[in-house]
Amino acid sequence: NKIRESLEKEYNMKEYLYGKNDFLVDTVHKFQGDERDVMIFSPVISVGTKDSAISFLNNTGNLFNVAITRARSVLIIVGDKNYCANSSVSYLEHFVNYVNKHDDRIYEELHDSSEQIHKGNYPMVSNKDEVSEWERILYSALYNEGIITSPQYPVDKYKLDLALFSGNKKLDIEIDGEMYHKDWNGELCYRDQLRNHRLFELGWDVKRFWVYQVRDELQWCLAQIQAWVNLSNSESNDNQRSDNN
Repeated sequence: NKIRESLEKEYNMKEYLYGKNDFLVDTVHKFQGDERDVMIFSPVISVGTKDSAISFLNNTGNLFNVAITRARSVLIIVGDKNYCANSSVSYLEHFVNYVNKHDDRIYEELHDSSEQIHKGNYPMVSNKDEVSEWERILYSALYNEGIITSPQYPVDKYKLDLALFSGNKKLDIEIDGEMYHKDWNGELCYRDQLRNHRLFELGWDVKRFWVYQVRDELQWCLAQIQAWVNLSNSESNDNQRSDNN
């Protein structure tokens, strides 16, 4: 309620969050069955918390599980870590121990990843063994053109090779191996068609490139993606002018 009240006083921020970014602030119950790119979660307990609240938390571990599994990309937890570590709420104590155990490693990995992104190198991803060299090449080539993509971006049950956001538009960029997708009537291509259809339903555009196109016609691939960016920017500007009118 405090967050909602604060946003009511800041019209521009309210318009930006609610109008353009699908912002939601609520208890964890509201997020069951839902996902967000970024989640900010608070366990909301600290010194002075009533015993009844601690008892409630001890009986609702499933809600904590929901809270920390709703984020597609980033989970941020804001809270009293020391209190949670000694709260007698077992799952919070275990979670703090996990964070403390992995803090240094996570920091190092994030630091290394941010350094790689800054240099235009393909960043760290959890499923790096599934990433082809051509995905890395296209990512770096796009970066050098000023087009920043998000590799292995999770959408629904899929992982997108490269995700690109421009205004309110979203683009899935896929690099397909020739042998893997050679028979368009085959099972794998049928799955790709179903996948494309699902992404269209979720508001995504899709561009697919063959490996040999990235290898032999890289500039053409870049031009195709740049054309999509230009068109999405033009549509966003038209919509903005329409809203102003």
